[in-house]
Amino acid sequence: MKTFARVSGFLLVCISGASPVLAAAPDANAQGFKAYEKGDIRKAHGLFEKALKKDPANPYARLNRARTTTLLQHKEDIDDACDFASNWVYLALADLSEAVKSNRAAILPKIDEDQKGLKALKALDAYKKWRKAVSVLAGEKGVADSVLGTTSEWLYVHPGQVPLFVKLGADQRVIETRSDMSEHPTAKWKRSGQGVEIAPEKAPATPRSWTLQSRESFFNQGTAFFYELLLVPDGEVPQPASEWMSGPLVAGPITEDCS
Repeated sequence: MKTFARVSGFLLVCISGASPVLAAAPDANAQGFKAYEKGDIRKAHGLFEKALKKDPANPYARLNRARTTTLLQHKEDIDDACDFASNWVYLALADLSEAVKSNRAAILPKIDEDQKGLKALKALDAYKKWRKAVSVLAGEKGVADSVLGTTSEWLYVHPGQVPLFVKLGADQRVIETRSDMSEHPTAKWKRSGQGVEIAPEKAPATPRSWTLQSRESFFNQGTAFFYELLLVPDGEVPQPASEWMSGPLVAGPITEDCS
């Protein structure tokens, strides 16, 4: 009788047109996070990659893959800083950037609170520059003080030319470091609102305002990006006393000439 009742019930379901309830497929990101918490980092990494193949915009899977990428590769030496495809620092920052872009309000606190997966990444200057760029993007309070409160170093990059390092010193001098590593004072700077004002030492010595901005810097043939920090002059600079005064100045994870 019991067997007959079960069969009859199944037939009634089929006749009525109702579909049997199927269990939802397990979420790869959730499975990966369980493996991550248990310390199986390699398994977790594979599951996060699986989750991102299904949904590349998933900010939590992006954050989690940045964690496992860091944990799996942070002890490896980086022989070529411009080999983006194998540089774990850039790959982790790219995942964090995508996660922040998708859901900044939810993801940024998790990044800031992380003391496990991202610990090695957070110790690097590349991450610190990235985080300042995100601070500008988010309009966080005190970001100008954080970026410009002490000596800050910037890069002027022009395609086909050797990058020029520009330092805004604590003594208010602007110092160029040229290709022969010689240093040359070329201007004076001072804080102005959320940016700076820079006046060349030589004519034309008209002070010009520069503002802090953030932008997406693409690499790997445009398939990935991370945020970088900019100082951008307001308006065009006619006949600048030094080439870098046409801007922008960049403070980002990439400090090599990878053009």
